[in-house]
Amino acid sequence: MEQPKRELRRLERKYRRLERQTKWERIKPALPFYIALILFAAGLTALLLWRGRRQPDPMPDAALEAYILDVGQGDAILLRSQGHTALIDAGDTESGMKLVQKLSPLVAGKPDFAVLSHPHADHMGGMPQVLARFGAGRLYQPEIPEALRPAVYSYDSLLKTVQEQQIPLTVPACGETVSFGAAEVTFLSADGEHFDDLNDCSLCCLVTCGKQRFLFCGDLEKAGEQALLSAGLIPPVTVLKAAHHGSASSTSEAFLAAAKPQVAVISVGAQNDYGHPAEQTLARLHRAGAAVYRTDLCGSIRLATDGEQLIVQTNALK
Repeated sequence: MEQPKRELRRLERKYRRLERQTKWERIKPALPFYIALILFAAGLTALLLWRGRRQPDPMPDAALEAYILDVGQGDAILLRSQGHTALIDAGDTESGMKLVQKLSPLVAGKPDFAVLSHPHADHMGGMPQVLARFGAGRLYQPEIPEALRPAVYSYDSLLKTVQEQQIPLTVPACGETVSFGAAEVTFLSADGEHFDDLNDCSLCCLVTCGKQRFLFCGDLEKAGEQALLSAGLIPPVTVLKAAHHGSASSTSEAFLAAAKPQVAVISVGAQNDYGHPAEQTLARLHRAGAAVYRTDLCGSIRLATDGEQLIVQTNALK
C-alpha cells in the first residue's frame, strides 16, 4: 500500500508543477501589458501628488501683484505692493463672503483704499461685506450724474457700510495719483454728464510699477473709451483688463491701438447669459497681439512684476 501512496503523491506534485507552468504560459504573453499598466498607474499617482503640491512662487519678491479674482460674472481685483493693499470692485452680493475668504490670506491689516469703478451690482454687491471685514483707508468712486444714480438696495447698503466704518468717500479728479508701496494709481475719468449709460462713467485705474502699466476700466464702453482717447489719456500698457467682461461694445479697435496691451484679462462668469466675452472682442484682442486670459477658463489670475518683467499665473487661488 505504501508504494501506491508514494506514487500518488508524486503524481500530484507533478500535476501541480504542470498546472503552474500552464498558468505561466498563459500570463507570459500579457506580462508587458501588466508592467506598462503598473508603471502608468505609478506615474499618474506621482503626477497628481505633484500637481496637488503648492508650486513655488516664480516671483516671490514682486514689487506689484494684481489678482484678477474669479467671482463669476463680475469684477474684483486686489492690488498688493510691499505690504500695501488696494481693492478695485468686489463682485456681486452673492460672492461677498467667498471674496472675503479669498482675500483673507492676502490682506494683512486695513487696505490703503478701495475703488468702486461704478455702482452696478456685479461690481459693488460684495463691497459692503469686504469693507465690513477689512475696512479701507478711503473709498474712491466716479462722479455719478443724478439722472444715473442707481436707486438700488446694494448701493444704499454700500453707502451705509461706508458711513458705519467711517471710511472717507472721495470722487478723485481725472489725473489724480495715489502712491502705494512701489506702485502708483492714476485715476482716469471723463465728464459723466455727457453720458446716458452708467458704464461709461466708470472710474479707470492706471497702475504703474517701474516699466509696467496695468489699466483697469470697469465696464467702460465705446462712448467712454472715445472720451478718454480724445483727451489723450490712454498710454501704452502691458496689461489691460478688457472692460465690461469682454462685451462687444467695449475694447474698441481705437482703444486697443492706443493701449497696445501685451496681455488682456477678462473677468467673466462661465456660461453666462450675456454671451461674454463676445467673439468680436476676442478677435480684436487677437489682432492686437494680446495674450488673453479669462477667469471662466483660468480661475483667479495673478499678475506679478518686479518693475521690469511680468509673469502671469492662472488658477492662482485654490
